[in-house]
Amino acid sequence: MRTRRRIKLCKNKKELFNKKLLAKKVIPRLVTIAMNLIALGPRVILRGAFQLFRSNIWARLISTLIFVSFDLYCFFRKKISTKQLIINLILSATLLTGGMTGWRLGTYSVFAIAAENTLLWIIAGLAGAGVISGLLDSICRKVLRLFLKSDVEDMLDFFNAEFELMAGERNLSEEQMDKLVECIKISDKVCVDCFSKADKKRYARNVLQPYFEQIDST
Repeated sequence: MRTRRRIKLCKNKKELFNKKLLAKKVIPRLVTIAMNLIALGPRVILRGAFQLFRSNIWARLISTLIFVSFDLYCFFRKKISTKQLIINLILSATLLTGGMTGWRLGTYSVFAIAAENTLLWIIAGLAGAGVISGLLDSICRKVLRLFLKSDVEDMLDFFNAEFELMAGERNLSEEQMDKLVECIKISDKVCVDCFSKADKKRYARNVLQPYFEQIDST
């Protein structure tokens, strides 16, 4: 009986930092600062930026809606599943809540010692928003994994199933399969692309075929 092997997800170290998470935290604040630069002038930039960060909930809501709209677009284009849409919406709401809460906690934490230092307030607010939203995002992802599998995880399972079938078709030995599993690199992007394909089986086999050809040639 064959030992069941698992192809591992390939993580590019340069992509470990979540770019989408960074955008959700930074873009709304960059927008409000830019608005101040245009409308308020250099003498009150810091004060105005802080006031917008503190009170302008609409900027945060609008930025969140932009990302939600992108998720809905991908869903209707069948690039993500219903499960993935639910996961993305929950994570977006978590980031919004965590960012707003962290901003207020950060600014209030330095209010007593630096009531007039607007720059310090902004730095503390950004730090608080980053820490709290990051913490809530991490907790939320762990909880969601208990109940929902992402499209990437589903497609990785699909690749593994195809791998088992292709290995069986070629009557590969245990040693060859062990060697092959170590060579195969499947990234998040490949999994996402696979989900969006009409013929997932064909796509998965095309991705795996070059690795099997390397084994066949040895």
